[in-house]
Amino acid sequence: MKLKTGKTVNKILAGAGVVSLLGIIGNLVAPSFMGSAAGKAVEGLAAYSVGGVESVIGAGAAMFAGSAGSTAVVNTQSEAL
Repeated sequence: MKLKTGKTVNKILAGAGVVSLLGIIGNLVAPSFMGSAAGKAVEGLAAYSVGGVESVIGAGAAMFAGSAGSTAVVNTQSEAL
């Protein structure tokens, strides 16, 4: 079965993918930089270069989803102690 999507959806997904991949690699190489505002700006610029504004929307969604997940894990660990 082939899933057919439009250009906009493809750009949004590309932006989310770029941010996810760049975040993984960046956190291995320079974790303190990737956690800073400059690191987030680099992720946004990389997403924009891939697909424009639509990719930045996907990148933003991926950034917010990642931060919410990590907070939940920290809260669970704190409650267990």
